[in-house]
Amino acid sequence: RIIPPIFLFVSAYLINMIMSRLIELEREQIGLLKALGFSGFEVAVHYLKLVFIIAMFGIIIGFIAGTWLGRGLTNIYADIFKFPFLIFLTNPAIYVLSAFVGIFASLVGAFKSIRAAAILPPAVAMKPAAPPIFRKSGIVGRLFDSMFSQLTIMGLRQMIRWPIRAGLTILGTAMAVSLLITSMFIAGSINFMIDTVFFSNERQDATISFTQSLHPRAEFAVRQLPGVEATEPFRIMLAEITFGSHTQRLAITGKTDNPRLSRVLDLNLDPVSLPTNGLMLNERVAAKLGVRRGDIVSVKLLEESGYETTLPVVDIDQSYVGMGASMNLAAMSRLSKHGPRISGVYAKIDSSQRNAIYKILKTTPNVASIGLQDVSLKKMRGTIEQNIKIMTRVYFVLAVIVAFGVVYNTARILLSERGRELASLRVLGFTRWEVSTVLIVEMTMLVLLAQPIGWLLGYGFSWVVILGFKSDLFRIPFVVQTQAFGWASMVVIIAAIISAISVLWRVRRLDMIRVLKTRE
Repeated sequence: RIIPPIFLFVSAYLINMIMSRLIELEREQIGLLKALGFSGFEVAVHYLKLVFIIAMFGIIIGFIAGTWLGRGLTNIYADIFKFPFLIFLTNPAIYVLSAFVGIFASLVGAFKSIRAAAILPPAVAMKPAAPPIFRKSGIVGRLFDSMFSQLTIMGLRQMIRWPIRAGLTILGTAMAVSLLITSMFIAGSINFMIDTVFFSNERQDATISFTQSLHPRAEFAVRQLPGVEATEPFRIMLAEITFGSHTQRLAITGKTDNPRLSRVLDLNLDPVSLPTNGLMLNERVAAKLGVRRGDIVSVKLLEESGYETTLPVVDIDQSYVGMGASMNLAAMSRLSKHGPRISGVYAKIDSSQRNAIYKILKTTPNVASIGLQDVSLKKMRGTIEQNIKIMTRVYFVLAVIVAFGVVYNTARILLSERGRELASLRVLGFTRWEVSTVLIVEMTMLVLLAQPIGWLLGYGFSWVVILGFKSDLFRIPFVVQTQAFGWASMVVIIAAIISAISVLWRVRRLDMIRVLKTRE
């Protein structure tokens, strides 16, 4: 819903930029065709064919790449969810829909330019376009004259003469920067989430869960196992929390007053102590219920024969995985009809004794499972690496292509538009490098002005993507690292440098006689 429309928007912009400049360069040919009897509709169809050819090449490449990526993603899901088999079906409707969307984006991008060509009168088309109106620049112009050379001013003047065209070029380049930021920020956000969950929040080596709630002395039995260095008990009670017209079913986890292994973090990610009464709600649970600190909620304990009570929300905590609530273990025991009980134990264990502990726990009847943090961390990293990061790499490659497409097309069109000026400068005795300076200055200014706009757009797109990833299972924090901005700008600047080299090579081969021919 989020990233593909951005790519389609940039693609439509690229087609608009190419078609508008192409039609401007072919004004004379359009006028001749209309003078010979061709209608505006026939001229429009001619350019529509060009747009369709461009779109069809992209659609064919998209069909091939999409099928290949779809099969790969199907294999990943089959592996993650342990399906015996998962078949990738090539549904014709999906291909038809994607082709329609691609063609529609292309037509939207080309519509304004083609319409302008269709309604252009022959007499107007066969004349060169009216030159821009020149005005005295006053103090600003004199200041520029004293600071820059005439060739540099020539490059800057083109942007001032055509501000809308320059603005659209800056916007297109900024979109390329924003796409790169959007495709790269997710890695930093995921790493931040993993570090918070596994190193700040859940710091135990193992989570030992019992088959049923046991007396607190079960913790003492776990602590006697070989290699166990520290333990913390916990209790889980299923509950239904209601506030106003909103209800949420979740698990309330009872923990010790000041937990050290499985900690509770506030919204600033600082560890907090659990109060002696009341609930601490997960941030997402609080948002769903519309609850704020200090509100009173109705709690129905599903495992206590539906016993209902009211509890104050003493604080809102931060958690990126699951939806739940926390409570002081002693306070939970006072609510329960069964008195003090624990559902399991968080344990810090000596890694050299892990196998020995494993063997003992496997033969213990009351132990339901043991979850090892390092195994969970490894599986989580593997799943994310195979799923989300593969897709972001695909988007990154596409963003690089878009960045190069925007900058390179801008450079080529600038050269086509200013060929006569550059050839005139060469005839007057300026060197190739001096002539190239005119284009390089303009390209440099366009690319540099696009960077801060691209950063702002990338920041906004990244935030929207984070909202799209939000679910009851997990939430990715919004962390855009400065490296993403730097890498995005560097990629676009490299694309600009490559484009500049291409332009310099074409300037060296400029046919001055052909370019300087005057249209009669």
